[in-house]
Amino acid sequence: MRIVISCGDVNGIGLRCLAGAISMIPRDTSYILAIDASTLREAAQAYQLPGTITDDVWHVHDTAIALAPLNATTVVTPGVAGDDASRCAIASLELARTMCRDGRADAMVTLPINKHALASVGWPYPGQTEMVADGGHGEPLMVLSSGSVRVALTTVHVPLRDVVSALSVDRIGERIQQLHDHCRRDYGITSPSIAVLAVDPHAGDHGTIGTADTELTLPAIARAREAGMQVDGPFPADGFFAFGAYRQYDGILAMYHDQGLIPLKVLAQGGGVNTTAGIDIVRTSPDHGTAYQLAAGGLHIDARSTYEAITLACTIAAQRRTIA
Repeated sequence: MRIVISCGDVNGIGLRCLAGAISMIPRDTSYILAIDASTLREAAQAYQLPGTITDDVWHVHDTAIALAPLNATTVVTPGVAGDDASRCAIASLELARTMCRDGRADAMVTLPINKHALASVGWPYPGQTEMVADGGHGEPLMVLSSGSVRVALTTVHVPLRDVVSALSVDRIGERIQQLHDHCRRDYGITSPSIAVLAVDPHAGDHGTIGTADTELTLPAIARAREAGMQVDGPFPADGFFAFGAYRQYDGILAMYHDQGLIPLKVLAQGGGVNTTAGIDIVRTSPDHGTAYQLAAGGLHIDARSTYEAITLACTIAAQRRTIA
């Protein structure tokens, strides 16, 4: 198994998280970090990263991580956004995606980026999910997970005022199908159970609060059931998470970003993983950002999310091999 890791924004906490995760990651896997050795050496000095670095390998915690050069070096300035660091992050992502596409890697793990900083140097994507999926096969589905709790998003980076207009029976139905297929393909769950969250509070309360669930989510659920899928809902999100109903399902479909990700991140307690389902590349990522305010200081960094992202990438890549 070969996992390529993009370096993310080298001025954030990503490389520190990777260094903390290395001692725990699976040993029966080969790892490649898409970064120039000179940049990694600067980061090692700035962050006091462990191990030794040659021109092509980072030796750390008895693990040899191969380096894939980018020819996009940058001055490492902890805690500060910079154009050079953004270009380095873009080059690393592009190389990691290419390595997965041409078979040099079985999966990719993307360390955190600063989306605004990348956009300032001309990056055209709203996030890494869209970039990884561009030019490949399939439509991306964002899934955040913690252990057996998997939350997928029907809409992602959409302002709250535009959520309902972005929904349709077909769109919700497509997302249910994608989540169902993700549970089967990437986790080996033969007949996954899917919960669908309601759009409106109390699922519209029989129309007194809203009609979106009557008009959109209920018909989509009915279609999915007719297609043979195990789908329940729509569930009001507050009670669904508060009283533990989420434990009964293999996958949960949220209607919008914060509805699904706030409870998931509370449950994950810093160990969540972002998976891009529905495409031909296996891609995972830690569920946090660059955290510049932590990068510059000597504060403890929790590496669990990075460790979980690497472990899950290995698991999904191995599962896809069994059904290839």
